[in-house]
Formats: sequence, structure tokens, C-alpha cells
Amino acid sequence: MKTIKNLLMLFALVIALAGCSSLRTASDFDKNADFNRYKTYNFYDKGIARVKLNNLDKRRLVAAVEAEMNAKGFTKSERPDMLVNLVVVAREKTDVYGPAYYGGWGWGGGWGWRGGWGSPFWGGGNYVNQYIEGTIIIDFLDPAKKELFWHGRGSGFNLDNLKKREERLYTGVKEILAQYPPNALAAK
Repeated sequence: MKTIKNLLMLFALVIALAGCSSLRTASDFDKNADFNRYKTYNFYDKGIARVKLNNLDKRRLVAAVEAEMNAKGFTKSERPDMLVNLVVVAREKTDVYGPAYYGGWGWGGGWGWRGGWGSPFWGGGNYVNQYIEGTIIIDFLDPAKKELFWHGRGSGFNLDNLKKREERLYTGVKEILAQYPPNALAAK
């Protein structure tokens, strides 16, 4: 019985951790924009100044975006075709799991297959997971028109987890920017 209880608690913990680590991405864009004309980029300084991250994470985020933009063939320039604006939104999350339901199986009273040898019971305590969840927003702006032409976001970053933080930022930025340019997605 104790083994089953331990396995169920382990299963609940795995589900809880899996739920916290999934990144949800989405994007939107101006359907009239000519994405082929954008070849160079730089960061929107006022936006970078307002990013609510410590300086280490801010540099990591900028480096992740630069690496992905360069991998896509864009060149950083002082006179760019597009400006990259970054926004980070954080909110406190609480996940509560439990108590778990443990039901038996076997031949019960009366006719047919019923719940276990004895009645089912409730067991285990509540498990609470509190953390800060972040959303990273990457906007591309046309400096000549002063208009937003592409918007991407990734939600579900666990900002409390300091282990592998840089790797997670790079992976998250890559997943967000995988949706740019939108015409490439439509062609697939």
C-alpha cells in the first residue's frame, strides 16, 4: 500500500513539474507587411531600459535574441530596417495538487465488478508549488513607419528556477522566433 502511495505522489510531482516547464508560444503580424524587405535590426533602447529583469538576465535575453536573429540571416545595424522591442511580464503562480484518490479493484458485494477490497479512500496531503511565471514578448517595429509589424510571445517561463536559466532563455527565444517570418510558416 505504501508503495502505491509513493508511486502516486511521484506521478503527481512529475505532472506538476511538466506543467511548469511547458512554454506556450503565439504570434501575430500585419498581413500587409513585406517581410522580405527587413534585413537589418537593432534593439529599441527605450524598450530594453524598461525590461524588468536583473542585468544578468537582461544581457542573456538580448544575447539570445541576437544569436537567433543572426542565425536567421539578419545583420545588426546602427541604421536598421527593424527595431526589436522586448517586454517581460511576470506574475506569481500557485499550483495545488491533492489530495489523491486511491481506489481498489476486485470483486465487491452484490453482482458484478466493483470497487476494491473494502471501500475506496482518500489519502495524501496537498502539494503546493509557488513560483514566478514569466512571459517574454518580442515585437518587431518598422522605424520608418513607426508601426508594429510582428508580435511574438512565449508564456510559461519559470523565473524562480536559476538552474539552466540561460539555456531556457535561448530555447524560449528560439521557439518564439521560429514563428518569424509568418510567410515561411504558411508555406510549410
